[in-house]
Amino acid sequence: MKFVEKRQKDFEVFEVPDPIRIKKAVGFARGYFKNFKGLNILECGIVKGGFVDSVKSEGAKCFGVDINPRKMEGSQIVQADLNEGLPDFQTKFDIIFAGEVMEHLFDDEAFVRQCNESLKPGGLLIITVPNLVFGPDRLRMLFGKMPLFAHAPYHYHLYNKKVLEYLISQNGFEVLKIKSSHVLFSTRRNKIGRIFEIMGDIFPSFGAHLIIFARKI
Repeated sequence: MKFVEKRQKDFEVFEVPDPIRIKKAVGFARGYFKNFKGLNILECGIVKGGFVDSVKSEGAKCFGVDINPRKMEGSQIVQADLNEGLPDFQTKFDIIFAGEVMEHLFDDEAFVRQCNESLKPGGLLIITVPNLVFGPDRLRMLFGKMPLFAHAPYHYHLYNKKVLEYLISQNGFEVLKIKSSHVLFSTRRNKIGRIFEIMGDIFPSFGAHLIIFARKI
């Protein structure tokens, strides 16, 4: 009998709550390709305010997949469970973005391999995940408290910088850069957070959410 995950209801109606990860992902990808015109871009876990939503007006061919029904103008979206593999879109991609998705999947290594198979040579994989050892969580765990972000009943994997880098590099990718959303807090809370967003790129291992950029070998 097929296993049905009952703990994902929070994501049925969902949009990106903090745009920092998306801005950093889009900025790196724009620098890598110069522009998005004519590129095939797939967002795994496509949502309002996500990667595709941010670049769909720039001439890219946009695709998306999510376990919940989604609609986004100018994008071809398939409703599917990524635990059963990536859907066949009958094309290869220049960019695959998965924001806060991989920790929800039963087999994260299989997902990374499928992304590799679905990318063009030299294609860019961008993945964001919660960081188990986010700076404040190091103190929380020291006093016996559970970490923020990374620990949730619907998360099946925990990551820090080294674990994430190893997973990606062992499955056909060259890691180009690892950033993080922010250390301590972001501009979502206070304008001073801009300093901590910059520090997140300098000291990603302390950041709240890790952002890895990798090129298909």
